[in-house]
Amino acid sequence: MIAVLCANAGVDKTYEIANFAAGGYYHPGQVLTVAGGKGINVARVLATLGQASRVTGFAGGNNGRFISKQLMDAGARPELVTIAEESRVTISIIDRVQHTETRVDEVGALVTPGEVSKLTAKWRKLLGSSQMAIISGNAPRGVSKELYAELAQMAREAKVPLILDAHDEMLARALPARPMMIKPNLSEMQQLMRAQLTVPDGVVAASRELLDDGLSVVMVTLGARGAIGVTESHGVWWAKPPKVSVVSAVGSGDAFLAGFAAASMERKDFGERMRFATACGAANAASFGAAQITREKVEEILPEVTLERLDEADTESAEDQPSP
Repeated sequence: MIAVLCANAGVDKTYEIANFAAGGYYHPGQVLTVAGGKGINVARVLATLGQASRVTGFAGGNNGRFISKQLMDAGARPELVTIAEESRVTISIIDRVQHTETRVDEVGALVTPGEVSKLTAKWRKLLGSSQMAIISGNAPRGVSKELYAELAQMAREAKVPLILDAHDEMLARALPARPMMIKPNLSEMQQLMRAQLTVPDGVVAASRELLDDGLSVVMVTLGARGAIGVTESHGVWWAKPPKVSVVSAVGSGDAFLAGFAAASMERKDFGERMRFATACGAANAASFGAAQITREKVEEILPEVTLERLDEADTESAEDQPSP
């Protein structure tokens, strides 16, 4: 079982509109309405990949009830904390003619100290029956910048490996709790290190600094260029996806994370975890709507993902690497 936290869950509406421009009047060619938020996306892909998860976070109003039902329908178990305010809505408009995507993201609900306390209690309970934990996404208003640090410390005390996908202060303040792995994208990694980073050398050097501070894995996603994984025990790897016909990149990092977690639960070696995760991210980019991938699409892309060893410490192939 994987415990997933999505603090800022919401409802995602995706419209496909050709030649979209401000001020127009349109009938979308396609419409998709699903539960959203990075952690929700992760849970949906985990279910697609056959991994059970229990999902907690804040959810309120009619949108909150919709989120819970969507999770159940997807095969994930909702353990959400009910809040007084309505959960947010995000609108994405995909234009395949102009190759653009426009996003309108409502500000998250304002949560109370009592609701935050319920969330931390729920998280502690979930950790007691989980083999892995994932915190993914930002947090709504009313949440302390120390929340993820507190939740990461709980995971450490419970001896549950934690993957953290956050940014800005929420990420920086959680690092002393030493989550097993962080998964920033390149922009988030640069913000964390307060420096522009070259690819791959700058990313690798910065990641090694973080390993020195106690992390086991730093995984930096690079969009269409794939991902660089830096570990203490399994070396440095760059997984690169094949070129796909991109519909929307939204949710690709979440699909990547879910793919890595699923492959970890299956105890694949580190290189195969990266390869599988990269195939999941590429499959998401080729799909309409976030985290709407199929296992068949992932398996189709998987043989075309390439893996390159970037360090010189070991020349073993990825397939020869032991599990972390």
